[in-house]
Amino acid sequence: MSSSTCDMSSSLMFPSKDELKGAVQGTLLYLSLYFFFFIPFQSLSKFYILKQKRAEARANSKGADDKQEEISLSSVKYYNSQDSLALKGDRTTGNFIEFAILFIPLLWIHAIFVDAAQSFNISVIYTLSRAIYPFVFGKRGLILCSTLPGYMIYFYLIYEIASKFAFA
Repeated sequence: MSSSTCDMSSSLMFPSKDELKGAVQGTLLYLSLYFFFFIPFQSLSKFYILKQKRAEARANSKGADDKQEEISLSSVKYYNSQDSLALKGDRTTGNFIEFAILFIPLLWIHAIFVDAAQSFNISVIYTLSRAIYPFVFGKRGLILCSTLPGYMIYFYLIYEIASKFAFA
């Protein structure tokens, strides 16, 4: 640890900003993998499967007299799409957990190294946007009232952290 570290007690020393730069960059790299690759992969894989299933259904129905029922995205994407309440509960919880992996570390990194005074306000806005998720899920464009504020907060936190460390 450098001599410029903050002495919190006689035995506890915090590393300097420069000493933590690699950890912050590594954390941003890890979170970026999740946010920019795994989440899009999860969504795109469902669309790919949907396309495949629809093509199979069309191929199987050629020459058949009875009309094949259209395969919906929700039947591919969600295992329990027939029960809307269960689906809403599953997606509310799933979405919350999926993005907690991104939000919690970003919030703490931002609080420790950028501006701790903003932490509570950021948390309130984020939490309120997540709290309305079950009320807007399944209502097409209204879901964006829950998800877009969260995405904006992620980008803000990533930008602020990256500005302080990655581009310093």
